[in-house]
Amino acid sequence: MSNEKKSHRQRQKENTQELILNTAYTLFAKRGYANTTMRLLAKEAGVGLGTIFKHFPDKPSLLVEAYQGDLGSIIINAFTTIPASGIKDQLLHITRQIYTYYAKNPEFSKTLIRESLFLEGKHGEILDEQLRAFLIRISELIATAVQKGELAQDTDVLEATQAYGSFYFSALVMALKKQKFDVEGEIERLGSMIGRYFRYEGPVARGSGGNKGNIS
Repeated sequence: MSNEKKSHRQRQKENTQELILNTAYTLFAKRGYANTTMRLLAKEAGVGLGTIFKHFPDKPSLLVEAYQGDLGSIIINAFTTIPASGIKDQLLHITRQIYTYYAKNPEFSKTLIRESLFLEGKHGEILDEQLRAFLIRISELIATAVQKGELAQDTDVLEATQAYGSFYFSALVMALKKQKFDVEGEIERLGSMIGRYFRYEGPVARGSGGNKGNIS
């Protein structure tokens, strides 16, 4: 088979996958996850049910893939607009951007997180890689804060990154369980946890009086 034919087939495959994803995105937003069946999706996209399963093994994989781009864009924007310094401010800025996205539709966000948490296969691996990339960037921020003397020199960067991840996820889950997702309230809660965990050594901590201690 010529390279030209392979390229044409590949383009067709990518176009079909994009069509399925765009249709799924619209249906999930309009009808909700539970009310969007694979048969309905096939009908709306104008493709066979078997075609959908060639691209996506199950509905959770389709859900995660359809909305992965949204969250990815938000994360990119969060790091692009991050404050120049102040590890606590930086972490809270990033978290606020992500929480704001989840707070727009809490019920749907619950489904998205629940279905993606233990997703396996190719799409699960893609999601895991996205999470690893996110935590690597968080670890780089923490390492830079240590190098600048903002955090204690004996700070374990890996442990601090894991701590932030735990704080981030626990606060997110608790927020989604509440009747209303109060973004600023959860950011304040997260800020308190970060302040108690990270040991500050720089001269710019508000209310620290210049002494070593936790981030205020």
